[in-house]
Amino acid sequence: MKKNTKSTASKKQQWDSALILPRVEKRVSDKGEDYASFSYWYSSTSRVFNLRDIVVAIQRGDTCDRIRSLLSPRQTELQSLKLKHEICGTVDDIPAFFFVVESGSAEMIRMWASYGGEVNTEYREVSLLVYAMVRCLSPKADGPVMVATLLSLGASIDSVPPPFYLPIDRDLPEAGPSDVELAVFKQVKTGWVLGPVRRLLTDALNSCFTLRYVLHRASITEPLSGANQAIAKKHSATGLLGVHYFLVGQTQACQSLVEIFMAQLALGADRPIILLFAGPSGHGKTELAQNMGKPLSLDLQTVDCTNLRTSMDLFGPFFPFAGYDQGSVVNNFLDEHKNQRSIVFLDEFEKTEPNVQEALLLPFQSGLYLDRRNQQSVDCSKTIWILATNAFDDTILSFCKTHYRELFTNTVGLDKRASHQVRALGKELSAMIKKEAIGKFGAPLTGRITSVIPFLTFSPTEQAPVACKEMDRLGRKLARPVKLQIPFSYSVCKAMASQGYDEQLGARSIINTVDSEVALPLITQYLAAREEISEDDEESCFTITVDADLGMIEVVEKQETLLDEVGLILNSLRGRI
Repeated sequence: MKKNTKSTASKKQQWDSALILPRVEKRVSDKGEDYASFSYWYSSTSRVFNLRDIVVAIQRGDTCDRIRSLLSPRQTELQSLKLKHEICGTVDDIPAFFFVVESGSAEMIRMWASYGGEVNTEYREVSLLVYAMVRCLSPKADGPVMVATLLSLGASIDSVPPPFYLPIDRDLPEAGPSDVELAVFKQVKTGWVLGPVRRLLTDALNSCFTLRYVLHRASITEPLSGANQAIAKKHSATGLLGVHYFLVGQTQACQSLVEIFMAQLALGADRPIILLFAGPSGHGKTELAQNMGKPLSLDLQTVDCTNLRTSMDLFGPFFPFAGYDQGSVVNNFLDEHKNQRSIVFLDEFEKTEPNVQEALLLPFQSGLYLDRRNQQSVDCSKTIWILATNAFDDTILSFCKTHYRELFTNTVGLDKRASHQVRALGKELSAMIKKEAIGKFGAPLTGRITSVIPFLTFSPTEQAPVACKEMDRLGRKLARPVKLQIPFSYSVCKAMASQGYDEQLGARSIINTVDSEVALPLITQYLAAREEISEDDEESCFTITVDADLGMIEVVEKQETLLDEVGLILNSLRGRI
C-alpha cells in the first residue's frame, strides 16, 4: 500500500499545530482479508498480531477488556517478550501508546503499560505526558486521571520546562511562560515550546490547575530506590508507588502506606496488614483506600460501621437461621478472597461496639477466620484491614496548627532537611494517636494495628486542586448541551477554597461551595433564559471567572459573536488544508 505524501504531510501538520492524531485505517488485502503490516506469529499458534488492527479497535472505541483479549490469547514467557516488543511499535510512524492516550481511558493506559508499553515515549519531540495534558482540553478525556496514571507508572516530567508549573501559586500568562523564563531550561528534545504546542499546553494547564499541582508534586517527590522498584515490579505493584498522584495532599500517609506494603512484599510475610486511618472527614481516607486497590487490582469491601452493634452485624450468626443463611457481606467476602490480597475498609470504626472489636482480634492476629455459614477455617492472612476513624480529630487539628509552617511549605521535598523534619513530625503524631487509641479501642486491638496513618488538613495550595477536581466532576455531570469553561482555574479554585474550606469538613466543604457558587447560578441562568430544553439545542458555554476587586466567583453564559463564527470557519478550513 503506497503512502500518500501529501496526506502524510497534512497529518504531520495537524499534529505539529494542534496535536491531532490521524484516523488509522485498517489495511486489507485484495480478497478483503486483514493485511498485517506489522505482525508476528505466536510461537505456539497461527494467530497473527496486528498492531494496526489494535489501534483501529482503540480508535473505534472498543472497551479495555476487548483490547486486552486481543493482546493476551495464550501467553508464554517468549510470547510476552515478543508482545512487549510489538506493543512499543509504531503505526504510521506514531508510537501506538499515543493512540491509547487518545482514548481518554486511564484503565487502558494501565493495561498497555502492563504489557510493556513505554510511558516515556515521544512523537516529533512531544512526550506522551505532554500529549496527555493537552488531551485535557477534550471534554471526553478524563485528563487529570490519565496524567496521574502516567506519572504513577514512571512517566518523567523532564520534557516539561519547570516554568509551566513553578511557581505553583499562579495562573500562567495566556501565551505561556515567557522566553526569559524558558531560556534557563536547556534540555534536548523540547522544540515544541517554541511552537503552537506551547499555547495548547498553557491552555490545558490554566483550565485545570490539578495538572500543575501533580507536576509540582512530581518535581518534589524523591524517587524510591532501585530495590524498592524491583520488588514492586516483581509483585506487579509498580502502580502503588505513585498512589500519591491520585490524591491531594497526604504525602506522608501515602509514603507510609507504600513503605509498609513494600516491607511486607520483601519479607514475604503472610500476616494481615492492619492500618488505622485517622483524620478529619473529607481529607482522603476513603480515596486512598480506593486508589491503593486499583493499581494492585485488589477488590475492596467497604463497611459502614455506623450501625454495627454486634459481631453478627459484621460477620453474621454462628449458626445460620432463616434470613441469615447466606452469611454477611464481610463473611462471604473473606471466604471468596481467602489466601488472596484484598482490602476491607471499615469506615467510622470508632462507632463499633466493644464486642465487634473483640470479634476482630483473631483475624487481625493470626490471619484466620471461621466462616459462620459452615464453621470452616478461612485464610485471611493476606487481607488488608483499614480502620478509618474521626475519633482523634482534635489531636490532629491541634497538631497541624502548632506545626503549620513545617508541615505545609510548598518546598517540602526539595529540601532534604525539611523533608526529614516532616517525617519526624509524622511519626510523632502517629505515636500520639496510638497512645490515645489504647484508651479508645483497648490495648488488645491497638496492639494488633500495623501502623497508625494520620491524615492532615489541607494547606491553601492543596485546597485549590480539591476545588479544581470538584469543578472537573461538575463539568462531567452537566448534560449536553451545557459546557463549563474555566480560562484561569487557579484563581477561581483559590477563591472558592478561600471562601468555603473548613478543616473539619475537608473536601466536603469545598464541594458545597462549588454547588452554591457555580452549579446553582449556572442552572438558574440556563433555565431562566429558555422556554424549552432539549439535548438537540446548540451548545451553551458558561465561563467561570473571579471578580478581581471583590474576589467573588462570576458565572456568565458566553454569547457567540460574529468574530467567534468567523474564527470557527477559519479553523475548519485550516483543518482541511
